[in-house]
Amino acid sequence: MGSAEDSRIDALTLAEAGEGVALARILPLLPQAPLASLGPGDDAAVLRTADSRVAISCDMMIEGPDFRTDWSSMRDVGYKAVASNTADIAAMGAVTTGFEIAVAAPGSAPVGDLVALAEGFAEGIAVMAPQAGVLGGDLSHSPVWTIAVTVLGDLEGREPVTRSGAQPGHLLVLAGERGLSHEGLTMLRSAANDAVFADPAVIHHLRPTPPLALGPVAAMAGASAMMDVSDGVVLDATRLAKASNVSIRLNSALSWNEHSLFGGEDHGLLACFPGDVPIPEGFVVIGEVLELSAGHPVALEGWDLQESLGGWDPFST
Repeated sequence: MGSAEDSRIDALTLAEAGEGVALARILPLLPQAPLASLGPGDDAAVLRTADSRVAISCDMMIEGPDFRTDWSSMRDVGYKAVASNTADIAAMGAVTTGFEIAVAAPGSAPVGDLVALAEGFAEGIAVMAPQAGVLGGDLSHSPVWTIAVTVLGDLEGREPVTRSGAQPGHLLVLAGERGLSHEGLTMLRSAANDAVFADPAVIHHLRPTPPLALGPVAAMAGASAMMDVSDGVVLDATRLAKASNVSIRLNSALSWNEHSLFGGEDHGLLACFPGDVPIPEGFVVIGEVLELSAGHPVALEGWDLQESLGGWDPFST
């Protein structure tokens, strides 16, 4: 439980509290990075790593196109930001080591909302990247909530697993959900009452917990290619196929629908393995890699797979 002073500050707007008070309120809530020799508070943080290479990625979440505050609590938003960013590092076969988080918010927003966002960051890190922490960031003003996260990862001496290593004869596998997030989004868009928030698909959309620890596992097991599924199986498999200069055939024996083919924001791991390599537990075979052929790079019997049919695009929503 917070103190009475914390409660008083949380009730202030960010404009009333000011940057210094707001930062002093949230910084103690954020986990420190164990590998940081210098953490938040200076002009930059310093992170120790045994590998001279650092995997790095960044992502943004903006109120409106990326989340709605009538659907998501600010704690949900912070949690989801960790999932989406950690997935990019896991997809390289690296281990997440630190986060830089920048937040811009309306001056009218309560400090308590910023506190809830920080609590969501902390919860997500504890669940999905317990070996990592927050290295620093920035706080600024914006008409809507805007979150930018830069995430760092350690390859631990391994080569990065890129999108371009798939070869004919390899198997296409997936760890995580197929379209469950989009199913939840569809339910939210048509919801008649609050009962929808108890549905597993909606929960997954608002607070995804993909099996990101399997990224380094896949790398050590011999994955030839890997990426996270943020924009839908068809769109992301198309990107992998194009990067590898191959074609992909999805397994028609599996149950497919619009959600599982084109729905984004599951943040699972799409990977390829040579046929003679044991597939790590947690991955399911969903297709195979073929020689490059004419037509769409991804095929599924009975479906006309066109990228225009779906997949997340921030400029088309």
